[in-house]
Amino acid sequence: MEQNGNNKKREFWKPEPMTFSVFDKGVTTTEPKGVMDPYAVYTYIRDGISRYQTERLRGILDAAEFKKYKQSEFETAVFSGVYSHKCDAGLVKSSGYVCIDIDHVPVQQTKDVLMGLEQFETVLMFTSPSGHGVKWVLNNRTLFSHVDFYSAVSNFLRDTCKIEVDMTARPLSHGCLLPWDPEVYLNPNYM
Repeated sequence: MEQNGNNKKREFWKPEPMTFSVFDKGVTTTEPKGVMDPYAVYTYIRDGISRYQTERLRGILDAAEFKKYKQSEFETAVFSGVYSHKCDAGLVKSSGYVCIDIDHVPVQQTKDVLMGLEQFETVLMFTSPSGHGVKWVLNNRTLFSHVDFYSAVSNFLRDTCKIEVDMTARPLSHGCLLPWDPEVYLNPNYM
């Protein structure tokens, strides 16, 4: 075992987790407030830092109010890397992580299908803030760019599993809202 910067012991065979930017509440926030790694996001989601916001969002029935609340009350992770500001040109260091966004699906059934896919290395998986979708963070260990990898995974899921992916989440600097999900999955290699 060896010590990393957080004084945690790591098995020598486990990959060193990459960090990525996190932004304050509001999808229009462009300045990062800091960085996190997969384990930090896992504990944030599992421990309910945004439990109040998640439960409140799921109780809003008016579509316009739902959208406004969702876009203003959740912190955002941009899993693809560390940014000076939230835009593709602001990327300072790539993490290699890609967050696949799947909306309007039976959540547990979709999670079960995704977990069975050995072609991809799942880093994190959690239920979206709405409660009707899945966020699937993968490690892109290919020669594909972020956008090409997102497209390839999308095509694979559509053709093989009959799962449609939200293509608006494909850009490099697309943010992912951080909800509460006590059943969030973290790949044990990132603990």
